[in-house]
Amino acid sequence: MKYYLAFDLGASSGRGILGHIDENGKLILEEIHRFKNFPMEADGHFRWDFNALLSEIKTGIKKAYAVTPDIVSLSVDTWGVDYAFFRNGELIRNPYCYRDSRNAEGMEAFHKNVMSVEDLYSRVGIQQMVFNTLYQLYAHKTMHPEDFENGSVALLMPDALIYALTGEISAEYTIASTTAMLDPAKRTWDLELLAKAGIPASVLPPVELPAQRTFRLSEKVAAELGVPRLGVVKCGGHDTASAVSCTPCDADTKWLYISSGTWALLGAELAQPVLKKEACDAHYTNEGAVNGKIRFLTNIMGTWLLQETRRIWQESGKDVSFQEMMEMAQAAPDAGLVFPPNDQLFLAPGDMPGRIRQWFRDHGKAVPETDAALVRSIYDSLAVCFRDSIQALETLLGEKFDVLHILGGAIRDDFLMSLTAKITGMKVLTGPLEATSTGNILAQMMADGTIADCQAARALVKKSCEIKEY
Repeated sequence: MKYYLAFDLGASSGRGILGHIDENGKLILEEIHRFKNFPMEADGHFRWDFNALLSEIKTGIKKAYAVTPDIVSLSVDTWGVDYAFFRNGELIRNPYCYRDSRNAEGMEAFHKNVMSVEDLYSRVGIQQMVFNTLYQLYAHKTMHPEDFENGSVALLMPDALIYALTGEISAEYTIASTTAMLDPAKRTWDLELLAKAGIPASVLPPVELPAQRTFRLSEKVAAELGVPRLGVVKCGGHDTASAVSCTPCDADTKWLYISSGTWALLGAELAQPVLKKEACDAHYTNEGAVNGKIRFLTNIMGTWLLQETRRIWQESGKDVSFQEMMEMAQAAPDAGLVFPPNDQLFLAPGDMPGRIRQWFRDHGKAVPETDAALVRSIYDSLAVCFRDSIQALETLLGEKFDVLHILGGAIRDDFLMSLTAKITGMKVLTGPLEATSTGNILAQMMADGTIADCQAARALVKKSCEIKEY
């Protein structure tokens, strides 16, 4: 029996999950390792502890091999936009986190010195977000110009971790598409843009589609872990791309998706990018899909608002579970206390309850004073943002959509799912729960020929997971 090992790293935690197809032809997943991931503060900046993440992946490999030696391959997906610099095989410095304050300075300086928001969008089709890799690298070059010299290479996080495991350098398409440096029609780096920004193209490796090649663990890493040189595949390195690749959609329906987690990514799958000004104004973005298509989507601050609220409450001695938060929101009346989830006020870690209440005060609105009212305002704000984003998307594309597929961890939240169906007026189908890990494993199966393509992958998901309708 063939086993595949997925490492799915989010911006707050990571997991190692084994997958295989059982005797009934269903995909079975088993979590074998889980670890925390949170940015650390050093020298006034938020950074990721790269070697700690690499160590957790190595621990996961050893645990998985102890469960079964029949592992065909492994792969790694992560959140988007962040990167690490290497020179001569060595990490130059710990990667900056996308929530770091320097990014705002990079964005402002880029648009002041290089090109306007509209001109950039017409080239790369990426939603203007303060943490886009282009802005990060523009700020990085001011702070550490030496990092771009002497044969250095910048690798997006999943590519960087796979490089540390295999010694192989490449840029996977879906993760590269999050950078605001990729030509979305050609699926290659925009070399003219890089030149205008003063970013040497030499630091970026060529872009390749996922599930095309199988690397191997380096001899050094395999010996260190006491395992064979297992296969290593580039899946959809961007976690959302992996999740969307396994949407259990019907070919005869017009469907949208929300990949739900720390961020809620809402969009449609298109054959070609949409680069018109109206898409820019509506904050829609064109990112790569595992099947080579475009994920036309918008980024919405998702369960981050709930996660950070819960963390702050725990630090103050109120140990409230996510289940209890859902029940609080469900019991609270609909007071119409709605705020924009994507306001920059809510981006960085900190006192989320205080910031939400401050937003209401700053805008002269009634403030959700109780904990229950605060949580209900988060739920209502997310559902209203979903509705407004869907309406904007339908206007941009000139068509109506029938079904909203919601994937990932937030589908456990029955109240958010039912509220979304009510406020959007759409049929909501939820599942799979472990969408990103599922997509990661399916890409590995495509790489070794077990399944043919994304269409076959989606058919396998429909057969394997529970789909709930709201």
